[in-house]
This record gives sequence, structure tokens and C-alpha cells, in this order.
Amino acid sequence: MLRAYKLSPIVLCSALAFLVAGELACGTGLFFVTMMFVAMLSIGVTYNLLGGLSSFSGIIFAGFALRTIVVSQFAKVLLLEAADKNLELPQLTISVYAVFYLSALLGTFIYGRTRLRLPKPWEPETSAHSTILYSIALVAGLIGTIVYETYAGAVEGQEQIYNGTRSFALALSPLLLFSLIMAVDMRIARTKGRHSFGMGAFIPWLTLTAVGFVDSVRTNILVPSIVYAVTCYLRGYRFRMRHYVVLIAGAAVFTAILSPLALYSRNYARGMPLNERVYKTLYILTIFHDPRQLAASVETAFEESTGSREQYFSLPGTYLLSRFSLIRADSNVIEACAHGVHYGLGAVKIELINAVPSFLYKNKPRNVSGEDYIGHISGMSPDNDELGYPQISAVGDSYGAFGWPGVILFPFLCFPIVFVVFESMFDLSRPWGTVALGMTMFAFGEFMLDRFLPLVIRTPLYMILLSYFVGWIAKIVPVEGDHILFGGAASRSSAESEVASSPPGRLAGRTG
Repeated sequence: MLRAYKLSPIVLCSALAFLVAGELACGTGLFFVTMMFVAMLSIGVTYNLLGGLSSFSGIIFAGFALRTIVVSQFAKVLLLEAADKNLELPQLTISVYAVFYLSALLGTFIYGRTRLRLPKPWEPETSAHSTILYSIALVAGLIGTIVYETYAGAVEGQEQIYNGTRSFALALSPLLLFSLIMAVDMRIARTKGRHSFGMGAFIPWLTLTAVGFVDSVRTNILVPSIVYAVTCYLRGYRFRMRHYVVLIAGAAVFTAILSPLALYSRNYARGMPLNERVYKTLYILTIFHDPRQLAASVETAFEESTGSREQYFSLPGTYLLSRFSLIRADSNVIEACAHGVHYGLGAVKIELINAVPSFLYKNKPRNVSGEDYIGHISGMSPDNDELGYPQISAVGDSYGAFGWPGVILFPFLCFPIVFVVFESMFDLSRPWGTVALGMTMFAFGEFMLDRFLPLVIRTPLYMILLSYFVGWIAKIVPVEGDHILFGGAASRSSAESEVASSPPGRLAGRTG
């Protein structure tokens, strides 16, 4: 049984009292503090209703709440800054947040814990099946990841190449994450909880981390390490002192070097072929020997590219913290649509077109995204033709699309639907359930209206089909108990020995 880590009434009340007193002391307006209290209280109660960290929905909801408002409000108090500073229309923004999370609480309370009879993925049945699935997933995932990365950066003239090979490689690439989970799962089981990481897990972990580094995507750099830790937690593995030492060292390296380097190099390496991206990223890494010099350069580049439109904190050096405070970006969207002009399903339509496979829609537009569409409306995307992906959450998006009806209905209806679908289909204690969590928790952290249908339909369907496909391949390989039988001769000798050792009654029953 997983520990839920729910918030006790004492902890919740103490945290809220700290925030209220701290924000008032920092000069935050009383109305803002009151609405913040409503939003944070709704978050705490919803988190407990969902089962805390013992449930799929509790984990992804916690990630969403942390990204949008929780981290930012605690950081504002610790940095001694007023929480309503650096926000567009702060009173309206915090009111939208309070109503959004209160609606999510009501929807979760009414039907968020419903369970449906939905299809479930095929999970490995024996140790032999696990070994086969790991081998299949590792090889297919490596091929898919390398091919996709090659096509993602390759250019033909001035445009990226989109074809069936690229789409097929993209479909296979999540298997690399599955192989990492399978390797950790098998390592824990075979060592009876003594070890969790070996060469089988190191290969996919290193590949995924390196790909995230070369692509200059900080989330992708963190995904393999976080998925490893989550897999251990879900399997009841007990971390030791050496794990915490590695965690602290890794967090320091990521914060001081990898994260600022990814922010700095993405403007120079994106759009290049794979070999040139590798060279450019490593070259930039060799330039900045001093982490302080790197941080200063990144902050300057960040301020030049975004101005003050994405910075929630005034203290120098807090650009990274602003990236984990989506309330700032949401306030831009809310301010742009505060006068009654809303964009409706414009961003959703764009993402639905982008979701159509290239072999079905060969000439679909490639120069726009739903986030870029909203970014132009809110002033966060560049005015040139360069495609932008500003980080916005469902809070600001629901208001920008439909106003107050969207703020009320979207969290009340759509959030619980996501919870019900994933809780009904996936078991966190099994490999495919862990894969589903790994693929969902980061996407849900920046959940928007245009990601609702892909999240509740495409992602579960894709994982069900993929699990049965690799499961069918695993079934082809002959096994006996926990052992793989290689070749027909081995199978025949095993069958003959079984017949020779069977009692007469059993043999008679078979031949009769």
C-alpha cells in the first residue's frame, strides 16, 4: 500500500496561515490574499480527496497545482515580495484562480472518484515475459528515438521533413521510457529490494537524458530521473543515504549548469540536424566554464527575449523560478481577454489539425501551434514568423477561451474526466501504469483546453494498442514458467522431459 502523504488539517491550516501572514507582511493586498486563501484551500482539499500521492490523479493534480500557483506563492513570501506584483490585473487573475480551483474541488467531490469498466493494458505475466518485453522495448525505443531525432532536426530546404517514417519513429520512442521502467522493476524484484539500478536501466536513462540535453528541453532532461524515482516509490523501494547524496548532487548540477544551458542553447541549436545540434550544445558547454557566467548570460538572454511578460519575481537570478510560476503567463491571457473578446476554440482547432498524422494530411500547416496562437493574443509570442511555445495553464486558457463560464465548467467537468479515465485503466503498481504516469504528469502540469481530447482519448488508446502489440510479440517467444526457451529443439526436449516425468494417469489423460 502506497503512502498517500495527505495533508493533515494541522499541516494545511499551518501552511495557509504562513502564506496569509507572509503575503500581508510583504504588502500584498487583502483581496488578493483572500482569493489566494480560497484557491490554496481548494487545492489542499482536492488533493486529499484524490488520495494524495497514492493515486494517479492525486500525483498529476499535485504537479498541476505546484506549477500554477503553489510554488509561486511560497516563493513570493520567502523572497519578501508582494504576491500581486508583476501580474496583469492581479485582482481579476487571483479571482479566476480561486473560482477555477473551487470548481475543480466540486467536480472531484461529485464524480471525480467514479470508476468505469474500461480496457486495461496487457501487463507482463511472468519474469520471462518481462525480460522479453524489456528487450523489445529497448531496441524499438532506441531505434524510434534516434530516427525521430534525426528527422526532427533534418531540413529539406528550409523546412523539416514530415513523413510516415518520422511518425512511426515518434510512435515507437515512448518504448524507451517503458524499457527504463521495466529494468528498474525487474532489478527490484530480482534482488528482493536490495538494488534498483543496473546496466539495464542505465542504457535507456542515459539515452533519454542525453536526448533531452541535445534538444535543450529541461523537462526531457529530468523525465528519466524522475520516472526512475517514481518507479522506485511505486514499488515500495527504500532509498538509502547514497541515493540522497546523488539526488542532491544531481539537483545542483541541473540547477547550476544543465537548466541554464538548455535555456541558452535552445535559441542557437533548434532546427539544426542532429549532429549539428550535438556539436553546438557541447560547444556552448565548453564556452561557459563558470556557472555564474552562464547564469548571467542566460538571464540577459531571457530578459531580452521575453521582457517582463513572463517574469513573476523582481529579484535578479529568479528567471528559472518564474518558469515554474504559470500564474504570470496566465495573467497575460486574462488581461488580453478581460474586455469581453475571447478566442473560443481557436487554439483547440489548431491542435486538432496538428494531431492528424502526416500520411493522412500531407499539406497540413506547420507554422502555428495552439500555444503560439494564444501567445500572439497575449503578447508572449514573437511578432516574426518564428514558432513560439509560451507556457500557459488551463486556468488562464479557460478564461481566455470562454470567460467565466469556461473557468467554472472546464475544471468542474474535464478535470474529473481525466482522473476517472486514467484511474479506471491503469494500475500504478504495474509497468504500463507507471509509463502512463510518466507520460501524463508533465503534460498535465501545463494542461490546457487543446490537450484535453488527446490526453483522455489518444494517449490511453495509444498505450493500450502499444501494450498489446509488444505483448503479442512477447507471446510468440516460447517460455516455460520464468524461463525463455530458445529454438524448437529446446521446446521439444522440454516437452519430452515433462512427458517422461508425468504420472501414468496424467499421460493417459493427454493421449486419450
